[in-house]
Amino acid sequence: MPSFRCIGPDSQDRRVPFAAGETLLRALTRARIQGVLADCGGGGACATCHVYLDPQWTHLSSSDDRERDMLSFCLDPRPTSRLACRVRLTDDCDGGLVQVAARQR
Repeated sequence: MPSFRCIGPDSQDRRVPFAAGETLLRALTRARIQGVLADCGGGGACATCHVYLDPQWTHLSSSDDRERDMLSFCLDPRPTSRLACRVRLTDDCDGGLVQVAARQR
């Protein structure tokens, strides 16, 4: 099963297995990664699943206007910021890195 590394807000580095096609949010919550609140349940309406993606994950679709609007509410947004609920994982994500934002709104 493919997996990626995840650094949580507590700086703990963990391997997170995933199935191609699932959302990053689903993989993170299944692995019980701390700091991912997802207050809206993955609807892309709260910006509390803010993560920083591996810059090498260029194969993933880019954020749309709605996601970019929500990211504007995030604390410490970066060029690699995404909402975990809006990222659909592919086999090419195997071995990548995700960092959960230190604070969620």
